[in-house]
Amino acid sequence: MGATMKTVLITGASRGIGRELALAFGKAGYAVGVNCQKEKAKAEAVVQEIYEAGNKEAEVFVCDVRDSIKVRQMVDGMVVRWGHLDVLVNNAGLTRDRTLLKMTNAEWNDVIDVNLSGAFWCLREAARVMSQEKSGHVINVASIMAMKPGFGNANYSASKAGLVALTKAAARELGRFHITVNVVLPGFHETEMSASLPPEHKKKVIDEHALGASTRVEDLCRVVLELAQNPSVSGQLFNVDSRVI
Repeated sequence: MGATMKTVLITGASRGIGRELALAFGKAGYAVGVNCQKEKAKAEAVVQEIYEAGNKEAEVFVCDVRDSIKVRQMVDGMVVRWGHLDVLVNNAGLTRDRTLLKMTNAEWNDVIDVNLSGAFWCLREAARVMSQEKSGHVINVASIMAMKPGFGNANYSASKAGLVALTKAAARELGRFHITVNVVLPGFHETEMSASLPPEHKKKVIDEHALGASTRVEDLCRVVLELAQNPSVSGQLFNVDSRVI
């Protein structure tokens, strides 16, 4: 690895948006830490795609982000592997949709534990390393549901709203170390997470877009890559589609 090669750790990178971000960072010349919770084979396939595109610096890190001790070990593993950590993309997330009156404790806790607490553990451990290096970039992946909650997803909406607030708080605290912290609302994409939505719901979502179409994943990747390289922007929220909020 070249001495100047930048490194990125992407959580939940075995599928969906995380996978596309990992491939984009790999193509851009980053050493890529591909995190997954249990789908190691899929994560290894992402690493193989990065290799085949000409970048041999990628590795799978199996870690459940709900476990703060494992998260510390994962971040330390990045440093052992590549010597430093430049970028963290907090992308891991899940849904457990149900109306308030029917939502179980487990459904609430699962979503908060992954989407918010897990993001905090990763951010804290990344900041521990980045603060020593006096530089770094954190991009948190939230959702428009943080601003416009839907019906039956109070847990998901609350977790993503908390992630927005966490982003702003962290940006204030970490700016003195030249660490930027921003949050993106990635728009609507056809992923495994959205696959279970009924067609009429998907149509309703698209109809809300002023441009009449959802964001292309390559456009989302372009925004995240820019935030990973921009030293002057922090504490900001970027809605990466044409739904007006």
